[in-house]
Amino acid sequence: MSPPTTRPRSAFLLRLVPLALAVTYLPLADRPGDPVDGWAWLIGLGAGALFAFGRRIPLTMVLCLSALLVVSDRIGTHADVVVILATFAALIDLALRRGRRWIAVGVLAAGVGLFANFVDVPLTPLQPPFFVVVTGVIASLLGAPVLLGLHLKAARLATAEAQQRANLLEQRQESEKAMVRATERTAIARELHDIVVHHVASIVLRVGVARHLDPDADPETVAALDDVHATGTAALADLRRLVAVLRDPTTLDEEAHAPLLDPADLPDLLLQAVARSRNAGLSLEASVDPTVAGLDAVRGLALLRVVQEGLTNVLKHAGPQASATVNVSATADGAVRIDIADDGTAAARRPATGGHGLLGLRERIHLLGGEFEAGPGRSGWRIHAVLPAAAGRTPVLAAASA
Repeated sequence: MSPPTTRPRSAFLLRLVPLALAVTYLPLADRPGDPVDGWAWLIGLGAGALFAFGRRIPLTMVLCLSALLVVSDRIGTHADVVVILATFAALIDLALRRGRRWIAVGVLAAGVGLFANFVDVPLTPLQPPFFVVVTGVIASLLGAPVLLGLHLKAARLATAEAQQRANLLEQRQESEKAMVRATERTAIARELHDIVVHHVASIVLRVGVARHLDPDADPETVAALDDVHATGTAALADLRRLVAVLRDPTTLDEEAHAPLLDPADLPDLLLQAVARSRNAGLSLEASVDPTVAGLDAVRGLALLRVVQEGLTNVLKHAGPQASATVNVSATADGAVRIDIADDGTAAARRPATGGHGLLGLRERIHLLGGEFEAGPGRSGWRIHAVLPAAAGRTPVLAAASA
């Protein structure tokens, strides 16, 4: 933040130089027999103040200072040095901020003021060589600040053009990156649709057919087929939504998120995940705090994914005789703790870093500022995660329930 504030402040301090010169020079010019009168102070301070606050009216500033040059010479004050310096500085401003036509008008006015200040007008008799020399000197004096102002203008324009080119280059790079990302998303969506969605749809169809092939099947088999059919149908719907989002990210709005997770349904969704694991044959004890229904959609979805992935890992790796516990609890400060543990003998064979599912969970939790651990526990495998309290939310006291 320092450059934007320092530059205008330093520029304004430079504009105070003629005013500071008037304050320091005029007392030094006061001599016995030739005192600095009130007119000198009025003209000197007026010229300094005009330059200090006339940045937005450079041509008017030059015209007024040129008039002050003539007035100062006619009155015979000691403020000529201050007015001349302010005039040169004003010409720099004029060349920096206005076009050639107005620069020419300002130079002509300043030249008349300087000529009247340097030479006793009218000339009696007019000496052409002297007139030419004086005119040349005045032109040289006026040319220096004008050239300096034009140089500063060219440098400023070059800087602006360079900045514009840099911005265009950055925009082009961002556009190319967006195009690459869009191409990658489209390719992923195509593969998901042509391969994964196709196979999941085939599984759902075959399970639906299998439910009707044996009308005398035992209730456990029917329940298992119904559960597989419901899970596959839900997975198919999620995959199709994912494909739609990958092809058109603009569909990722609040309306699109609404069917994915309603926070009020979160406790029921967690218990459904537990029930599916039990139906698959897992011995499972679960404790879900009902206050998690007050979570926002983002943290609620992360909580649901942790429980789903954790139970899936137990079913895949813990072994057929394993048992597991799931504990979801809210703390007094509004955070949520998730603990999933099993006593499977196959825990030692699992890699410490977990697979892609655990990696995704770790990234999801860390993005929310939480903690995630997965690895061997006392007798099996353990997953521990903490979702921090959302900013700006009132902490809710935990009320554990079985």
